[in-house]
Amino acid sequence: MYKASQISVALMLLLPLWCAAEPCNDIKDKDKAHYCRAIDTNDKSHCQKIGSNDMLNLCMGKVENDIKYCRRIALDKIKRRCENSIR
Repeated sequence: MYKASQISVALMLLLPLWCAAEPCNDIKDKDKAHYCRAIDTNDKSHCQKIGSNDMLNLCMGKVENDIKYCRRIALDKIKRRCENSIR
């Protein structure tokens, strides 16, 4: 009985991790998928594959943790999001 309860507790803890293991691969929009991968892996090589300049700079700003990328963003909504994530 004790063994069964240990297994059930382990499954309850690990099941959410298995379900959320590869969420970036499920994203259809390529730019959003690259952004997701860059944030998950903290790797700017994924950011450099993004086509939209604003999203590219948002991604680079978050990965590099540098506000200079936020200043290059044209849309105010994305610019604020970038600045708030770095502070």
